Amino acid sequence: MTVLELDSRSPLSMLLSQAKGLSAKFLLPNEERGSMHRDGIRCEDITNLTYPDCSLDLIISSDVLEHVPALEVAFQESYRVLRPGGSHIFTIPTRPMTRKRAEIVDNQIRHLTEPEYHSDPLNPAGILAFWDFGLDAIDMFSSSGLQFSIVSGPVGKDQRIVWRALKPAM
Repeated sequence: MTVLELDSRSPLSMLLSQAKGLSAKFLLPNEERGSMHRDGIRCEDITNLTYPDCSLDLIISSDVLEHVPALEVAFQESYRVLRPGGSHIFTIPTRPMTRKRAEIVDNQIRHLTEPEYHSDPLNPAGILAFWDFGLDAIDMFSSSGLQFSIVSGPVGKDQRIVWRALKPAM
């Protein structure tokens, strides 16, 4: 099984570190896509992965997607690199409804609401959240060709949900 874990510093990453075929990734500013960081982590961008088509069985992202401005492109890219029957399992913080918090226009960030930054081990200032997600987010995800379902949740004080995006078997 070939697995791509998009947050190499998540608690789940530690558990998966012994798995064969695991690739831990992190988008690192000012580093070339596909390059190896000094700590052995490969630099990747979920909207433009360096993997060949149909090369992965599983993608895991824990609280990553709210930081991706071009979310539809991220799911199209998941579809491209997943093998038929493969899944992208992800968590996202859940709010009452989906809204775009910020966008990139002419290579500049344009804030649509008060900026919200989440903890980031690579940047003490944090990482900008481009999205708030509600249960209605599934409507937004559906154009990628993936089939979305809720695996678990909502649970906990932040109403965390575990989602599955399945690439249908051919």
